Amino acid sequence: MSSFTENKECNTDNIKSSIFLEFVIYLLFFFGPLTGNVILVLFHTLSTEFNVSPSAILIAIPAFMFPFAIMQLFSGVISDIKGRYPVLIIGLFIFGVAMLLAALSFNLILYAIANILGGLGFGFINPVIIALMTDITSPRNIPNKMGYLGASANLGVGLGPLIASQMISIGWQSIYILFIIITVFGLIFFSTTARPYQKTPEEAGLKVLLTQLSIELRRGVIILLVIAAFLISHTYLAINIWTSKILSGPPPIIDDKLVGLVLGLAGFGAALIGILTGIAINKRGIQIPLIFGSILLFISLLILLLIGNSISKPETFKILAVGWIIAGLAGGTLFPSITYYSQVLSPERRGALAGLLTAGYFIGIALVPFTLAPISERFGITGIYLSILGISVLFVFILYLLYIIANRIIHTGEETLH
Repeated sequence: MSSFTENKECNTDNIKSSIFLEFVIYLLFFFGPLTGNVILVLFHTLSTEFNVSPSAILIAIPAFMFPFAIMQLFSGVISDIKGRYPVLIIGLFIFGVAMLLAALSFNLILYAIANILGGLGFGFINPVIIALMTDITSPRNIPNKMGYLGASANLGVGLGPLIASQMISIGWQSIYILFIIITVFGLIFFSTTARPYQKTPEEAGLKVLLTQLSIELRRGVIILLVIAAFLISHTYLAINIWTSKILSGPPPIIDDKLVGLVLGLAGFGAALIGILTGIAINKRGIQIPLIFGSILLFISLLILLLIGNSISKPETFKILAVGWIIAGLAGGTLFPSITYYSQVLSPERRGALAGLLTAGYFIGIALVPFTLAPISERFGITGIYLSILGISVLFVFILYLLYIIANRIIHTGEETLH
């Protein structure tokens, strides 16, 4: 066989390997929101199973999100220093144990512990797969790949509740058995396949890790990026969490399967618009997606405010569904946009930036049940939507500042705001 033929076959094998690796990355990025959002249609089922109120089940959200968010502050940097695959294998192992514990839970305490472990495990995974995708992508294709990742995440946000709502009839434990199967697949893959090339620092250790973090946290643009990630969780995802909570009752206002269907449609729409966002950033720049996503966010909130506390009336559900789906489209546009920034503002520390971005995002999600609870008790869902509207105004202002400074850095390397 000639050397030309051998090289051709080698290149073909590398392309196939890269495509399959991308598939696994998309699967895992889809998997995270999938596991975190099944709770949105399990309020009623688990409250009956554990003999507690639906409000008590809300503890599962911060139980998962706090360790998930905090771990991401460090896991991305660790992967910059130690390599992506070792960090992913550790995370998948912890996550698999957590899903087994969740499936075996017989009370809320055990279920909460399982969610804490699950958040910790997936905290090792989430920012690392963002950085891994960028490692294997040419610079000009990064916007497209961030769009695809955003699409995967938003599909998980929507399909998580949809899949869970359909599997409840089999038994809620079956949901976690499915998660265990996917986790085992990921473990086998990353334990047996060759690692792509990654440049790592010559020195490694706690001091290097803290140095990498401190370098980025001293940059104003990165602070804006983290604030934007935190605030976006209090917009479209806060709508998902609190609308689902109110509709769950007691007594249940809308059937869990119907809520799951609406979230599924929102997820599909967000996934499609996420792909288009990546293409738009690549061809036209990031300004148009940021403006378009912001407009969609405000339109959805205006629709939801028109309904307000009438959310408890089944006849308003169709209008509610429209506003809810548009909120998902806003998230599908805005989240890939800020994720793109995390991968181009500091290429040599993209794991650190991915970790800071996702940590801010998921700390925000973890706080949503607490920050808005007093408003819900006093003003109902109308107060929640008004609060989200105010947060959205602040979020868009932060996005504007981020756009100005990041645009200057990307084109000139200058990081000051005049």
